[in-house]
This record gives sequence, structure tokens and C-alpha cells, in this order.
Amino acid sequence: MKISTARKITLTLVIVIVLVSFFVNTGSGNLSSLGWQAIAYVCPLGAIETFLASWTLVPRAVIALIVAAVVVMVLGKVFCAWLCPVPPLRRFFTFKRNNAVKEAVAKSQKAQKALEASQHEAAEGTPGKAAPAPLSAEEKAAVSLSQDGPQGKDKGLKPCPSGCTTCTEKRKKLDSRHLVLGGALVSTAIFGFPVFCIVCPVGLTFASLIALWRLVGFNEPSWALLIYPLFLAVELFVLKKWCIKFCPLGALMSLFSIPSRLFKPHVDETKCLRSRGIDCKVCVTVCGEELDPHYAEGMHECTKCGLCKEHCPAQAITLPLYKGKSA
Repeated sequence: MKISTARKITLTLVIVIVLVSFFVNTGSGNLSSLGWQAIAYVCPLGAIETFLASWTLVPRAVIALIVAAVVVMVLGKVFCAWLCPVPPLRRFFTFKRNNAVKEAVAKSQKAQKALEASQHEAAEGTPGKAAPAPLSAEEKAAVSLSQDGPQGKDKGLKPCPSGCTTCTEKRKKLDSRHLVLGGALVSTAIFGFPVFCIVCPVGLTFASLIALWRLVGFNEPSWALLIYPLFLAVELFVLKKWCIKFCPLGALMSLFSIPSRLFKPHVDETKCLRSRGIDCKVCVTVCGEELDPHYAEGMHECTKCGLCKEHCPAQAITLPLYKGKSA
């Protein structure tokens, strides 16, 4: 089974379970607050906001926060790719991004075929198109900077040498999301209620489903059926880079995920098209976090979505401990 298929099945099952709980009235809640009777899981950001709003440590929220922190420390930001409804909604409605992915894959595949044809012709002694020039020593050093780790800086290597179009900037540990996170927590402490919970896209998604269910199942129309989807649409389509620029929940998990070492993408440089002189950026284009798996720094942001592995034209990317098929 492909990773993308497993992700879709997982999220679908979660949504179905939540909807069924509405129907049979089990009171198990949704991803923002999921539980059964005395056992409850609360969104880690929501838990912190609850502490700040009431200036009281709620035992359930404390336990939920500790559990969430441990899971993220071990597995990383898996929630963002496997359970959060925002990325699949954005991919479904963002046609330009989908086209960009297809174009990037097609371009790399075309360049790969041209290179292989040129190499075959050279081996046969038939003159043909010149093969793309290999990367310079400086470019190769930058591409494989992940293997050098911190020592790369000591060698004077730049993250992206001049003229190297395949290189991308590494993600910083602290960015605009963390400013939003700080603002959400400060405003919660000031106003006495969880400010971000009002506009959280995860909560808005399930609130919209609840409003729709109330309309269909009980013929109870409400303004919520318009207001919640409207706020969600703003976050999805106006704030187009919500996940990597604004999401405070992602920012919080990025701090917890720094120790995570499991299921990180690994690039086989001997297969990667970049090492063969092809300007391939498919892995970066398909990544919702805009990560480049050639760099170790910033990879704690990886959501284990597997898109880089599935779309890599050269099948040069693997996720350790995962042996599923590539697309």
C-alpha cells in the first residue's frame, strides 16, 4: 500500500468515527477534544490555552499535553499529514499546486530520459545530444550538505551556491508560525479564553460537519453553516501558506519534534537526478512543508507524508522502517 493511500484511509476512518459518534451520541468528541468518559485527549495547544485562560492546571489537559509531547518527540509531526484535515482539503481545492507538481515531475522525467538516451548513444558511439553537465564540486557539496552536518559550515560551504537552481533554503527552527503561537498564548492570557481555538482550522472543519449534520439530520439551519466554512476558506485560500507560515499548532509541534529521528526521508545521492546534472526539485515541490530532504537541518518539520518518496522520478528517496511501494 502506498503511503498516500494509507494516509487517506486513516483520515477517512477518523472522520467517519467522529460522524458516527454524532449519530449515536457517544460524546467522544473530535480531534480537538477526543475521549471517552474520564479518559480524554485535548489538543496540546488547546490545553496550554486552557491553562493560561484559567490560570489553573487541569489534570486531564496536563496528561494530554505530556502524551502529545512524547508522541511528537518520537514520531515527529505525523499529525499534520495523517490526521489534520487541512492539507488534504488544500490539495483537493488547489488546482495550481496540483498542476505544479505534475509539471515538475514531467520535467524531471523528460530530462532523465534525455540524459539516459544521450548516455546510451555515447556508449554506442552514436553522436547525439550532449548530456547535461554534471554539478560542480561546490554544488555537489551543497546538495550533500546533510551528510556533512554542522561541519559543513566549518568547511565554508554555503547552503546554496550562486547559480545552483536545485538548492533550496533550509527551514529555520523559529519562524512566523512561532510569532503567531506567541501571540495566541499572550492574547489568551490577556482576554481569559482560548483565542486560537475560535479560528483553528481543525476545529472549524469538524464544527462545519456538525452544523451540516444538524441541518440534514434534524432540519436545524444555523448561521454556523455559513460562518465556519467561510473562516475555513479564508485560512485555506487567502492564507495560502497557512501550514508553514501561520499555524501555531504546527509551530508548537515543531518544537516538540526536534528530538525525533524516525521515518525521516533519506536521499540516495547515487540515484538522485541532481547528482547527474538534472535540475530536479520534485521533492521540494510536492512537500507541503517545502522541505528539501537533502538537508538534515529543518527535517524535524517532516510530517512523514511520503509524497517526496512517491513522486521522486529516480526513486532515490526512502523512509527508513517503511517499505511500501512508490508511485
